[in-house]
Amino acid sequence: MNYQLFQSRIEQVKQQPGVNATVIDSLYKWILKSDAGQRHRINPHQIARDCFMDLSLTVTGCLQAVKGGIFDLNWDVRCPHCDMVCDEHHDLSQASGLGKCPMCEIEFESDFAQRVEVTFSLAADIEKPITNASCAPPSALKAKFEMAVPSGESNYAIDYLNPGKYRYCCAITLAKGIMVVEGEPTDKIQEVQLTQLPGSEFDKKQITCAPGKIKIELTNSGDSLAGLYLHEDELPNQLTPEQLPPRVSGLQIIHLPVYKRLFGDQVLSQRERIKISSVTVMFTDITGSTSMYEKLGDAKAYNIVRDHFEILFGAIEQQGGTVLKTIGDAVMASFISSEAAIKAAINALVDFRDYNQNRPEEEQVKIKIGIHRGSTVLVNLNNRLDYFGSTVNKAARIQGVSQSWEISLSEEVYHAEMLVTALKSSGQWEVTKHEVDLKGIEGKQEVYSLGFYPRGY
Repeated sequence: MNYQLFQSRIEQVKQQPGVNATVIDSLYKWILKSDAGQRHRINPHQIARDCFMDLSLTVTGCLQAVKGGIFDLNWDVRCPHCDMVCDEHHDLSQASGLGKCPMCEIEFESDFAQRVEVTFSLAADIEKPITNASCAPPSALKAKFEMAVPSGESNYAIDYLNPGKYRYCCAITLAKGIMVVEGEPTDKIQEVQLTQLPGSEFDKKQITCAPGKIKIELTNSGDSLAGLYLHEDELPNQLTPEQLPPRVSGLQIIHLPVYKRLFGDQVLSQRERIKISSVTVMFTDITGSTSMYEKLGDAKAYNIVRDHFEILFGAIEQQGGTVLKTIGDAVMASFISSEAAIKAAINALVDFRDYNQNRPEEEQVKIKIGIHRGSTVLVNLNNRLDYFGSTVNKAARIQGVSQSWEISLSEEVYHAEMLVTALKSSGQWEVTKHEVDLKGIEGKQEVYSLGFYPRGY
């Protein structure tokens, strides 16, 4: 590692406006104590845990460190079955909606919420990476054993194997092979010699042995580091986030204000689409805005609308949401969770109640809100990130049937969030259920409206 360059850039970043010097110092100390393996693909969750820091502050510091030339930003695409890092990009424009796992030999959708992980690594001029893309096999694979072997060395493992078909592979070099266990069981220890060759191959691509104890010895005559793990040759079901270590997803990163500020120019290529399995979308609009412009004139009405944007943007960002775009007086935003969206909507209505206090009727802002959750597609629209699909359309339609001072929720949001139950039981919110026709959506749709009616309305 080039310690002098590393320290110099740390000091430069600490001097930048908006940077928390304490967080940057913690990153610096963590790096100095870490080993090369930990630094290769840095998970902000680990730094936050080791340094007793808030995760959001940690990720913000990491992103600022990228801008300051300390870290590289990695968009890691992981296989849904084996969790292998199948691809990595340093710019979102290089990302693809389809991934291909060389270990499982399958193609899959690069779900931005579950299969795209954001990690960090030291800039190449500070420390050159020593290994290829790699990862530890998840427990769902039920690996019989794991080992790591430095260049020029050997290591071995002994295990009892029942009849069946197994796969042995290296997540570092991408070498792989098949072991067939068949025939009559034996009491003797069977010895297998395996060599990692230069490149991505073992010297043996298939091994046959009898059921019983097997000693596999791996010699690394190729890469600077090779590994070996063995598991049954059967893909497990798609891994869920609960089966994996805590990670920062691509969806989480783009919801951070600091990401939009520092890397807002990083967007997908014009023709690329990436699936998002689940996200909450909010639409808001001002009721009676046309009348307001007619009564107050363009200049004064415009200033009120700008005030309205500031209140909404603040409420949205405070709950971890991100504003995707404005359409006239309307706002489209997204959230990782529906609970955060509902909290943002409630806070916004409270803030508008305070804003309207002591203002004449024609200068008061009255908004309506619609919230829906579902899958969508991340796209590049006019060189900015945007969503496309039925979830977006339904959220917009729900906002369209909402009334002033109402937060209208789809059935998916209403039945999934405990916050709604708490609000209903508090007695301070009127909850009404409607069956409505939403333009472009087949069949009657259930919409639940939370009524917030300030005194005088």
